[in-house]
Amino acid sequence: MDNLTDIKEIWPEVIKKLNEDIGSQTVDLWIRPIKPIFIEGDTLKLEVPDSIIYNTVKQRYEEKITALLAELTGRALKINYSMSLAPSEPPPQSKAAPAAIALPANYYSFNPHYTFESFIMGTSNRFAFASAEGVSNNPGQTNPFFIYSPPGLGKTHLLHAIAHGIMKKNSAARILYTASENFVNEYIDAVRGGVTEQFRSKYRKLDCLLLDDIQFLVDKERSEEEFFYTFNSLFESKKQVVVTSDRPPRELALGQRLISRFLSGVVADIKIPDFETRVAILRQKRDQHTYDIPDDIITFIAENVKKNIRELEGCLITVGNFCSNMRIQPSIDAVREIIKDHISDHDLEEKKIPVETIKRVVAEKYSVEMRDFNSKKRNEAVAFPRQVAMYLACEMTDMVLKEIGDAFGREHATVLHAKGKIGHMVQTDPYFNETLNQIITKIKAVNNQG
Repeated sequence: MDNLTDIKEIWPEVIKKLNEDIGSQTVDLWIRPIKPIFIEGDTLKLEVPDSIIYNTVKQRYEEKITALLAELTGRALKINYSMSLAPSEPPPQSKAAPAAIALPANYYSFNPHYTFESFIMGTSNRFAFASAEGVSNNPGQTNPFFIYSPPGLGKTHLLHAIAHGIMKKNSAARILYTASENFVNEYIDAVRGGVTEQFRSKYRKLDCLLLDDIQFLVDKERSEEEFFYTFNSLFESKKQVVVTSDRPPRELALGQRLISRFLSGVVADIKIPDFETRVAILRQKRDQHTYDIPDDIITFIAENVKKNIRELEGCLITVGNFCSNMRIQPSIDAVREIIKDHISDHDLEEKKIPVETIKRVVAEKYSVEMRDFNSKKRNEAVAFPRQVAMYLACEMTDMVLKEIGDAFGREHATVLHAKGKIGHMVQTDPYFNETLNQIITKIKAVNNQG
């Protein structure tokens, strides 16, 4: 592969091979934010967004990257880093930008910020995201498409992204986004006003119906029936129907015939985002709001606010505005006080597991000594149990990365590497996942006994 000389060809190959070596979560967190600039002579120029990423990549991954570069190019390349700077003014519009086109009347009912490009994809939402993109590329082929999740995890974002995606290919498409509550109220008004045929004509002539929060139809029999016939009309015409809910189809107290229609299509759930996805979301929102919030604060928020993306963004905005108005640099102690109302008592109760308990159970499982966790031993027989214990400390305690690192005599970057590696194994190795669940059960049992 020494014919690869263009950085545009080389860098994706580097990313691909690093995915196989260190795991996609680690790559997404530390490598993807890096921008390759050019190769000149024997030097590769990389642009990094901040000092946290620079230090981590320099210390942990530079050797891997240079080895891959040598394999791909047949040359020994050095890496030169530069720090990216926020632009002082918006970039000028391209002279080649196409002329504005007339947009359909419903265009502005779609949130311009809710696009596929602005949606942060992670393990918790990858299938829903990919399915939504498929719907936008080929509307009517994946039909119906049903998305469910607890509130605040991105269902509405995907609905609007589908609308934007369809309209890019067909600006005249008749698309309607509406909440189920609006559908019900509109139908009631149509019945009272004697204009039900106009109501039906509006909905049944659509190319795509995006209905949010269908659980609102529960116990509204006439509205549910009207939606059923609307759904059938669109489905039989091969028009796209996308529905969201806060629970899976079988758990909705709706008519069985409607449930069976939902189950005949693609059903995708969105889970609570993992740590890496929460970090990526916070970084994106920080850049959007142009807050001067360092990465250690971003990490702290991501570790402590887990269940809702809206709440996650709310915490960031609160911290950003507080620090801006008070003209102070945010510290972890200050931020802990600022976001204390976003950390529930239930969450705090679940985290009261001492790291020593985790160490003791993991040490027993893998037949290592407790003192090995803090030793300088790096052989696999000790290093792997140590990584497992670090991962469980991240998942089962309220300790931040630096505190966990201190508990094991390691840097916080080492903890993050362990979290990424073990997290990847959890996703890809069912046997290991079962073993880990047994360890977690034992830790909780020991903790309750103590």
